[in-house]
Amino acid sequence: QTAILWRRTLTTKLALGAALLFAAPRRSVVTLQQRRDPRADGQLGLAAALQNIVERGEAATLDEAQTVLSQRGHAASLQKLVDSGEAATLDEASKLAGQRARAASLQKLVDSGEVATLEEASKLAGQRALAASLQKLVDSGEAATLEEAQQVLSRSGHQAALQGVVERGDAATLEEAQVLHSQRGRAAALQKLVDSGDAATLEEAS
Repeated sequence: QTAILWRRTLTTKLALGAALLFAAPRRSVVTLQQRRDPRADGQLGLAAALQNIVERGEAATLDEAQTVLSQRGHAASLQKLVDSGEAATLDEASKLAGQRARAASLQKLVDSGEVATLEEASKLAGQRALAASLQKLVDSGEAATLEEAQQVLSRSGHQAALQGVVERGDAATLEEAQVLHSQRGRAAALQKLVDSGDAATLEEAS
């Protein structure tokens, strides 16, 4: 009986040891799966998608592939707005997406405590955008200083405004657009004097 009891005990221990041996790898696999970083998985998926774009010949480099992928994602998001009925055309969808993105960025500034109101956030965003544009002109060599960059940007903005006048059909040439632009600017300045009470009529303002 002692021998039988000993054999049973030995058999139980061996069975328990085998169970632990086979269970250990499974626990290790579960632990590894639990510790996997979702961000790393996302990066691997992105890298694979970019490489596929290059291999299909849709882009020459991974940087170009990134641009292609971003454009596709943007186009898909715009199409989704149209399909959902939030916008009638892709142009409207683009405007809506831009408005939402701007609103989100302004709200983020408020939430971060950098500004107290959306109005302040709008001003701050404008200042940062202007500073970035000026710095870009300096970095590209189009201007030597931020002051020169401001002048270049002003000239570019003025030229764009004149081109817009021509494209709308308000003027046939840039020269005519310049004259019209000056007239409108003078009219606006005179009206401002009347509105402020500094002059009673446009004639007095003139």
